Amino acid sequence: MTRGTDFAFSEIRYQVKANRPSGKPGSVVTLVAKASNYDWDRLIWILYDRHFVLQEAWQWERGSYRAAFEALKRLTPAHMRQGMRIA
Repeated sequence: MTRGTDFAFSEIRYQVKANRPSGKPGSVVTLVAKASNYDWDRLIWILYDRHFVLQEAWQWERGSYRAAFEALKRLTPAHMRQGMRIA
């Protein structure tokens, strides 16, 4: 793989970001790590529960992600939910 790419499928390069709450009572995900480069074609963001059970997944095309978030310093789950829901 190349820098910024977690896997490739059908010649499309994917980067995956994932979050889960800490496990403390009442803990929720409030911040999402922003992609530090754009060396990918699609980004998938996954939200797990504290036991790593998939809760939701969203996909972003590089151009849309960059246009929406390049100027922002911090991202939240609400930002990521503006993408295309895939699970």
